[in-house]
Amino acid sequence: MAAQPVLFTVEFRRKMAELSQAERLTWLGSVAARVRRAGEPAGGVLVKELREVARGCRLPLVESISKHLGPFDRAHVSALLEVPRERFVRPGDVERSAEDGPLPLDDLGLATISAPHAYLLTFRLLELAPGDALVELGTGSGYGAALASFIVGERGRVLTFEIDPELATWAKRTLEELPNVRVVEGDAMASPPHWEGVKRIAVAFAVDHLPGAWLDAIPEGGRLAAPVGPPGSDQRLVLAVRRRGRIVETDHGAVRYVSNRSTK
Repeated sequence: MAAQPVLFTVEFRRKMAELSQAERLTWLGSVAARVRRAGEPAGGVLVKELREVARGCRLPLVESISKHLGPFDRAHVSALLEVPRERFVRPGDVERSAEDGPLPLDDLGLATISAPHAYLLTFRLLELAPGDALVELGTGSGYGAALASFIVGERGRVLTFEIDPELATWAKRTLEELPNVRVVEGDAMASPPHWEGVKRIAVAFAVDHLPGAWLDAIPEGGRLAAPVGPPGSDQRLVLAVRRRGRIVETDHGAVRYVSNRSTK
């Protein structure tokens, strides 16, 4: 009988600590290749091993982001470590899932899973906390919604919109085990009537300017964070907050996101 893999036990942690990051990534690539060959179901032993190895590979990522871009709320950092990013990338990119960089979700580069730090920057601006409700515009494969789900917890909820039917289907599959997340296949530009007064709005694609319909839908005390700037130019992460009935916008640095795919 073949030996069972050591999962996230004391022995596993000790072994992971003894390896260099290069060795961890080699291990991750090896397990990922075996999972692809085996076509194992989600609850299979190899898939469980993949999840734990990938988690170990994310430790330096979390430490680096916290050191260079922190401080971050503890729940935000925990989400980055605990949410299995390898589930939200294309099979050939599993070995790169612990990198702090965007990865393509299609062959044309029209959609990406953003760099892990980008989500934390947005959630920090939104002051996302347990029990909050969040609207996400641009689901992709569902990674951002999964991070948000972890942060807001059972008392919170996430409503996320995706314009691409294939990506929406992918996200519904990756997020099906999270009861506090709802994926809507639809155009985020036309989504404000469905926000239901939610006070936290995260935008995962760049727009030339913040649409008036979005700003009008921000309730008192609400916060919307979005990349703003035309394709191929300097984009800025902008926070819009409604205070005493007025929208106040602030600039929070350069970013790079995929462009809006809506025709509206």
